[in-house]
Amino acid sequence: MIKVLIVDDDQLVRKGLMLAMPWAAFDMKVVGEAGNGERALEFLSENHVDLLITDLAMPVMSGIELIRTARKQFPDLPIAVLTLHQDFEYIQEALRLGAIDYIAKVQLEKEHFDEVLGRIHDRIQADRKKGSKDDAASESDKDALFYERNERGRRSLNEANNECEEVGLTFVAEGDECVKEKLHSFRWVHDERYLHDLLQELRTLRLPVSRLMQLLYGVTVDWNRTFKNIVCTEMTTPVHFASWQDVVEWMTKFRKEALVLSGGQYLRKEVSSSIMAAVKIVHDELQKPLFASDVSKRVNLSRSYFNQCFKELVGYSFNEYLRKIRIDKARDYLTQTAKPIVWIAEQTGYADEKYFSRMFREQVGMLPSEYRNAPR
Repeated sequence: MIKVLIVDDDQLVRKGLMLAMPWAAFDMKVVGEAGNGERALEFLSENHVDLLITDLAMPVMSGIELIRTARKQFPDLPIAVLTLHQDFEYIQEALRLGAIDYIAKVQLEKEHFDEVLGRIHDRIQADRKKGSKDDAASESDKDALFYERNERGRRSLNEANNECEEVGLTFVAEGDECVKEKLHSFRWVHDERYLHDLLQELRTLRLPVSRLMQLLYGVTVDWNRTFKNIVCTEMTTPVHFASWQDVVEWMTKFRKEALVLSGGQYLRKEVSSSIMAAVKIVHDELQKPLFASDVSKRVNLSRSYFNQCFKELVGYSFNEYLRKIRIDKARDYLTQTAKPIVWIAEQTGYADEKYFSRMFREQVGMLPSEYRNAPR
């Protein structure tokens, strides 16, 4: 039985999760709830918990601080984060700190319950199974074997470690931010040679396997968040990679599927890459002033050709897409937070609250305040 602690400052969210999710079907049981990070730590110190599910935006102690502290006090405790799907920087930080999964509040509809809990259950079971094997081997030994086990067959742990020492490689790499940026650019989806070079660079870093898993899971989260309005199928990350060759095969498969799903195979790779880069700019810089003329320059296309290709690939003109994403994000903020409307306007790229309200009413059919109070 997997014992679960739910942490969220909104009591209705906590109760909703406790009552609606099919916990028993996945051998899980909610044994506690807490309204902030400090209460959660108190509960953890007094009770056995197998899974912590926490919101990120909370008073008293944020979810990030809770994760950071819990990882120190309870290093083997699996943690999943519960948040708005736009809080990507917070999600990345949570994954970096060791969270095993991420759940968007807007994803918590009945048809997603089994998928969400199934994914978390499988990850916990895989980690438990992995931990029960090769207990005598050190983590660095396991990481060495992971990178050296490939199509040439298994090599001994000593051989792998000796080779790493000879070329001066270390298992814990601090300089992985550059490769992380390249992964999240998604240029490798449209450029096969770029993918090859990126894989070489990633392998050379020899990140701990747990860090590598977090990095690749973050890539999947970012892809689904950024391109969910363009593609109808979400990409997934395996629960477990057995070897480096599995990573190579997964990224190669990811690239092929992403090209088909995004329609990138119908345009020259340079053009489709530029359009997808523009889409990512929209999501990453939504709170800033964005104009087609400026973005087209940044992705090295003329404005007229940029507008033509953007509409062809995305299904909306640039301005239509920008407006849609801004209003969609505003809707989520209105229903999932108590933030004032002026704050929501600023976060979605509208400097003027009245103009924001007018645009929102044109798109949704009601004012932001009316939308927030409407029954659901």
